[in-house]
Amino acid sequence: METSELAAMAVAVMTATATGAASAVGQSAGTAVADALHARMASTERGRAALDTLNQAPEDPAAQDTARSVVQEEIEADPQLRRQLQLQLTAPGTNATGSLLITDSQVSRSTIALGPLTINNTRSGRAVIALVAALLLALVVLAVYGGTRLIMVDDSPKSSQDDSARHAVRTLDVSEVKRVVPDLTSMPSGWERSGSLEAGKDEETGCSGAQERFSTNNWNDGSTRTVWAEFTVQSCPSAALTSKGFEETRSGVANNNKASEISLPELGDQRAAITHYNADLDETTAVALVRVGTVLVELEYDPVPDDPGWSREFGQLASMVAARAQQVQNA
Repeated sequence: METSELAAMAVAVMTATATGAASAVGQSAGTAVADALHARMASTERGRAALDTLNQAPEDPAAQDTARSVVQEEIEADPQLRRQLQLQLTAPGTNATGSLLITDSQVSRSTIALGPLTINNTRSGRAVIALVAALLLALVVLAVYGGTRLIMVDDSPKSSQDDSARHAVRTLDVSEVKRVVPDLTSMPSGWERSGSLEAGKDEETGCSGAQERFSTNNWNDGSTRTVWAEFTVQSCPSAALTSKGFEETRSGVANNNKASEISLPELGDQRAAITHYNADLDETTAVALVRVGTVLVELEYDPVPDDPGWSREFGQLASMVAARAQQVQNA
């Protein structure tokens, strides 16, 4: 699929969500796409501006064009992002390698369903449908003249095997675990590395791990303060062993002073988010734990600022590293 087509489809999903035209967006085509693109666009000044404009005027063609341009540049610069979006946008409920599938498409008086994306049959909803339909028509033409079978309906049992391949579960070695840890291009603007990436393998358990810390002196309320984000990533020989590590770590964090559960996006196979208070430093720390297959991701974010906007960035950072964990297992 051409980069421009992929970017347009991604922005169409974002637009459907922003306008309220999507009454039920599937996890693949909705949540994962929105999380990946919001985190990526928020990392640059141009991306943030485009995102703000799209959120304010999602039906404005100029706002959509600007967002598509930014998304296209990000896709061209990051093969992993391209692969993630292509997997999410071209594999609705079932999947066939190299194909775009539309399953269980329906039209009723109130809704129009295309695969996992259900769009309200309203003026704004029909505008999104028109955009997606134009893209699909272009893909059909390319398929006919290129001799490639691009669009098909597949309800066969085999499709579930293909779908599982998109969510691979395998043990990562040290070099792969290091790739899960975010780099500066993945972090929002203003963040810097604090120290160096540490990695190694526990010979006793067979788990490979990596850790890196970032800091920023900028915050939403305009004040200058240092906020830290530490990512700890571990991959064990089996998902069961990683799940055990998840439960042990969550129990340990939950036993801290004034520990309190907070919300976190639907990520991975297991997830938890907890804040706790450090009386000695007089500050609150937020911890996110996400298990994705054999990979356990821990994000420690502190101190939690007074500005309530911190939770959005906290969720974006957790979503971003969880997506990286799945991408590396899929590779």
